[in-house]
Amino acid sequence: MATAFELLVQDIQTRLNAVFLRKTDRNPGRHAIAEATKIPWSWIAVNTASILSEYPTGLTKVVLLSILELNWERTFLKRYKGFDKNFNESSAREMDIYLHPKFSNWISYLDHEFFLNRKMRMMCPPKTNSPITTRYDDKTLARKYRIALIPPTELLIFILTRFDKEFVQREFPDKIRDISNKLNYNFWLKIIHVEIISHTSTTVSIDSNPKLNRTDIYLMDMTSENQPVILSLYDQQASLSPIFKRNDYIGLYHPTIQSPRADVQEIVFEYSSETVIFLMPEKEAQDAGLAKINLTSMVDQSESEICSSSKKDIIKRDEEGFMDCEGYVPRVNVTDMNYCMLNVTLFGKVIGLANNNPYNDPNNANHKMDRYALRIADSTGTMDITLWEYSGRDSRKIRAGQYILLDKLVTSDKHESGNKRVWYVNGSVILGTKMYNISTLSSLLTSHEFCNIVPLWHSKEMKMDHFQVEGTITGWEFYLKTQAQFVLSSNNTTTNTDIDFMDLSIGDRITATAHLGCLNPHKKINQKECEFCGCQINNQVAQVFRPKPTVADTTFERGWEGWVEWILDDGTSTCKVYGGEEAFQLYAHLLEQVHQLTEWIK
Repeated sequence: MATAFELLVQDIQTRLNAVFLRKTDRNPGRHAIAEATKIPWSWIAVNTASILSEYPTGLTKVVLLSILELNWERTFLKRYKGFDKNFNESSAREMDIYLHPKFSNWISYLDHEFFLNRKMRMMCPPKTNSPITTRYDDKTLARKYRIALIPPTELLIFILTRFDKEFVQREFPDKIRDISNKLNYNFWLKIIHVEIISHTSTTVSIDSNPKLNRTDIYLMDMTSENQPVILSLYDQQASLSPIFKRNDYIGLYHPTIQSPRADVQEIVFEYSSETVIFLMPEKEAQDAGLAKINLTSMVDQSESEICSSSKKDIIKRDEEGFMDCEGYVPRVNVTDMNYCMLNVTLFGKVIGLANNNPYNDPNNANHKMDRYALRIADSTGTMDITLWEYSGRDSRKIRAGQYILLDKLVTSDKHESGNKRVWYVNGSVILGTKMYNISTLSSLLTSHEFCNIVPLWHSKEMKMDHFQVEGTITGWEFYLKTQAQFVLSSNNTTTNTDIDFMDLSIGDRITATAHLGCLNPHKKINQKECEFCGCQINNQVAQVFRPKPTVADTTFERGWEGWVEWILDDGTSTCKVYGGEEAFQLYAHLLEQVHQLTEWIK
């Protein structure tokens, strides 16, 4: 199935590229359509997995390709122009708006030509500026009586171009290092990260009104010696977040400095009733000479030597030294990973899972974050990944040997560890990390369009570790591992009858009480919290077979003493398989036979 999924994504990428190449040929003058032919492997893999997870069966490549074509048009247009496909430029019409009073000073201060033909972005309520149908056709009435006006709004952003260089240099002179007791600041800043806070914030604003939904925009000025600052948008302001994109630049006029916030150490600005934002796209800022200098070219000799000995970057780093893989067309493999990477998508086999290892904030005793580690492997190597909080809890349902697709991972900067410089791979809900268990996708399991039944002899000859086969269970064997591994009993015979079974409890050794959320056996009696997933157990328990110990389990300190193996026969060959945690009730009668057999031996 892993190979089937890889081949499917590769085939869809080729077909989808051909579709947009034909569109380019039909519209040779449109540069945007030519750019749309560069479809990243990561985008196709993630969207394919998402679509397949919604369809239990019957999905063909034609249907899948059609869905992905529409999705990519919408996604590309939003990346390229910053707005959704549903926005139709050809249907533009006049709009009457009342500007918020904070813009009055700008209109009187600047030449009116500055605002003439100026693009702007704003958030409007539904049905704004719609015709009043009962009066729209009555031309005797003035337009203001026939059209519903946009109400006064402060959520308006002016778009700057390369021709506004002089304006930027004149109006935004302040630097972060100059923050003192001034009342008003005007900054020219680069957007380095947009973080949407999904949970309710307990922060209270200066007017004592609670702030609920929040978006944090991390910004840096043109110098390199400062830490990032944060512009926090709350509630209705947070609806502006889709407008802001990483690497774009903003002119921030009169932000309010927030009182120190417990969850961050950075300086935090707020969008107040006096704040005005001017936005300039990255390409325009570069052409105007208003972008940051690429810091990766400004390293000292020792750092240069370290960089020359490290692996080569797959794409060019930006001014902050990051590699953003969102638009990277080829697949990112484990060996391609390096420090300071963003939006990484990895596909691989799970070879190890660790217990929850919570992180305790040394500065806040009440702040604890769940931290989950897993190890995946692809054809190029292995990689350890740390998943935080809710993203990690999803990983508790996967098992070693399954193939997963991880989207929106990031890698850290380099850290000193002994005499080495190391970096780490992380994922979280805030980063947008998502996980897809490819091994359990129903569409891949049931649709012959994607995956065919493989004869058992063929899978053995090809040494396949992941395949789909139909067969009959013709026998079973129970194993026990103490000092040495041996067969305890089977459906045909019993071995090692000279062993003292007086102290052996088959039920305790072969089966275990497990947490229903992750099916992980308990190691302690009356355990209240699951060590594996970190969740409260309460009464959510189930009886399961203990998993077979593996090398990976031993490495991650997960290993149990007994397991069951089934003998599978498909007519071409036989093999032994183990597992069955989720289907314990189906095999309960086999355990009863084992108990009877043990009593007879005693």
